[in-house]
Amino acid sequence: MSIKEVKIKVDDRELTVPSNYTVIRACHENDIDVPHYCYHKDLSIAGNCRICMVGLKGAPRPVVACAQPVTEGMEVTTKGKDVEEARKSVMEFLLINHPLDCPECDQAGECKLQNYSYEYGRDHGRFHEEKVVKSKATMGPHVKYWGSRCIVCTRCVRFTEEISGTKELGVIYRGDRSEIALFPGQTLDNPLSMNTVDICPVGALVSSDFLFQSRVWNLHSKDSLCADCSVGCNTRVDMDAKGNIKRIVPRRNDQVNKEWMCDYGRLSFPYTQENRLMKPMVDGKDASYKEARAAAAALLRKSKVTLLVSAWNTNEALQAVKDFAANHPGTTVFGYANPGRADEKFPGFTISGDKNPNRAGLKEILGLDADQSLKDLAAGKDRIGTLLLIHNIPGYTPTAEMKAVLDRTESVVLMDLADTSLLRYGNVAVSLPTLTTFEKAGTFVNKDGIHQKFAPTMEPVNFGRTEAEMLSDLAREMKAPTTGQGVGAVSHGGAAGTPSGTTAGKPARSGKAG
Repeated sequence: MSIKEVKIKVDDRELTVPSNYTVIRACHENDIDVPHYCYHKDLSIAGNCRICMVGLKGAPRPVVACAQPVTEGMEVTTKGKDVEEARKSVMEFLLINHPLDCPECDQAGECKLQNYSYEYGRDHGRFHEEKVVKSKATMGPHVKYWGSRCIVCTRCVRFTEEISGTKELGVIYRGDRSEIALFPGQTLDNPLSMNTVDICPVGALVSSDFLFQSRVWNLHSKDSLCADCSVGCNTRVDMDAKGNIKRIVPRRNDQVNKEWMCDYGRLSFPYTQENRLMKPMVDGKDASYKEARAAAAALLRKSKVTLLVSAWNTNEALQAVKDFAANHPGTTVFGYANPGRADEKFPGFTISGDKNPNRAGLKEILGLDADQSLKDLAAGKDRIGTLLLIHNIPGYTPTAEMKAVLDRTESVVLMDLADTSLLRYGNVAVSLPTLTTFEKAGTFVNKDGIHQKFAPTMEPVNFGRTEAEMLSDLAREMKAPTTGQGVGAVSHGGAAGTPSGTTAGKPARSGKAG
């Protein structure tokens, strides 16, 4: 059922908006600023902070824009003496008991109370009585609470009721003693808990993991994607002057994650620095890239290549795999994935149990079902001469199928991020360091089939290269044509009596465009 549109006027601007909008949403979606604390696009209306008051023609006094539905012919003013005086009064009221915590508060620099105090507040305070001091609390493993900073906007309470559905938080006491608290016996430890820090407009809820790590004005930020699961949450990565990641927060995308993300993805970044494979290795010893490339090419020339690629690789890497296989007849390609678990479903968000960012891309470009493909390879009986393994999964524990494949492989040429159990398995002859999602550009296809590009957010910490670059270098070393877009064709299904994979040199089965 289509929603009727209405015409309204805001500050003498004619707007046409859906009839189910409120005034504040109509303003925000037309780049008209209306200050707000308690309002959030994805939460129910509370109307308790009162800073969003606007003038409404025919109304005796300013009204709150977040709770006022639009109507045909409505005339709104976001400026003017009455509106400015109302906002000044609200700011004075909110600051009565607020401590001067800015020098030590983590929210300083991105605090709406600071910004609105400057824009709408009075230049002096008239309150001389003793301030109310409220409690501090550790809400959960990742969230701390400073009660005296809280303006009781209830965003966090509504989040736990409506998005996570876990209902750990509520408001206790009344009047100027009101504060946020946990229900008895509860802990804020649901896997969406850190979203409450994001949506807190002041410094009342802070991240235990980011607390006192850095001032926000000393950080620089870049847009990225979360690779922790198949949702592909859009993110913002904040880094310090040395290029170290200090925190990851969600970035709005209404098609993918709205303005939320899980705690797992936020805290996944330490692997960029931990136990990284810093340089190429041949037979367990450090080597130059030229030496490692030559050793890998020599092994790959000795026998038909079995190529195994994970669902943590980008579309660009998968296309390079396809081209490499097309240029080397007899190469058989298999895929695999990081083992998953059940989805974690909440009323307003689902954390995917598929812990791979590009399972859909593996299917789309190479036509491979990651789980079945590895089972097929593991079920084979023939000895594998050389396995070209393109891994890149942080914190991976080899499955029974992966161990079965490695056990019947003579030599492994490994492309990977870190010095992991795969590298120490015993038959890795050559290892080539690769780059994390934070260090390269690429494309992932999420669980809903949405293609999302991302750019590097930090400088590489090692001498790694992208998978496409290394495959191209290996192809040249093997005296084969350089890989490139659209080279050759790939078919599915091995020869009779062999596991089904992707084998070069036969007509390709049709599939979705990459």
